[in-house]
Amino acid sequence: MRIWTFAAAGLLLASCSQQESRPAETAEVTFDGADASVAAAKVAHGERLSKVLGCQGCHGPNLQGKRFYELYASNLTREVPKYSDVQLERLLRGGIRPSGADLWAMPSDIFQHLADADLIALTAYLRTFQPAGPPTGKALPLDAETKKLIASGEIMPAADEVRKARLQTPLDLGQEHALGRYITEVTCAECHGPKLEGHAGDTPDLALAGSYTRAEFETLLTKGVLPGGRKFKNKLMGMVARNRFSYLTTHERDALYAYLKARAERQQ
Repeated sequence: MRIWTFAAAGLLLASCSQQESRPAETAEVTFDGADASVAAAKVAHGERLSKVLGCQGCHGPNLQGKRFYELYASNLTREVPKYSDVQLERLLRGGIRPSGADLWAMPSDIFQHLADADLIALTAYLRTFQPAGPPTGKALPLDAETKKLIASGEIMPAADEVRKARLQTPLDLGQEHALGRYITEVTCAECHGPKLEGHAGDTPDLALAGSYTRAEFETLLTKGVLPGGRKFKNKLMGMVARNRFSYLTTHERDALYAYLKARAERQQ
């Protein structure tokens, strides 16, 4: 009995020694304010994220849904209460409905990278709404061009987009640029691709951002105006900047610029 006691004590000490020697886990990278402990502050963080992530762009300014091409973006005030937190996470991050039916045009391929703390805050905000507005409308019959794109695989259900993009991520430039990289994963990648390399004839490789000064980048993100007052070929970027990126904090815009600048220099 005494031998067993000493042996157990030795194992316990060895275990404690191993735990003490393990490197500390890297803190989760989040948007500013995700560490809010007060409920109201957490909800406010979620509200800001809903703008940065573009929820209103598809679901309307009051999140009561609207027509989106042939699809109809859900009335979130009526749909969110139907989901448990686990189901909502699977929908947002995995593009998977509880019913198993295909989900289309949901940017789950980028939302899969949302930090837990940011997702929790976003969920808390979405749960503050009382059901209002009309029920979610029905999708329209798909036109011939859309059917062709689906058949070719250029348009896929959200769950398939998640799997396709899972291992395609922006260049990792270390902890120094972790926040900037994270912001690109869950925002910029939606239009510029998971590796930020752009799409030919549509969106540029974000190495382009390396040619801007910090002041020019600030004007671009907050006002949607290019250096010299030039206009975007694709008007969507100007709208996204004004309606979404203007809600980034100065610290977040600093981090985003620093990452994109460093990425551009690495590619030279």
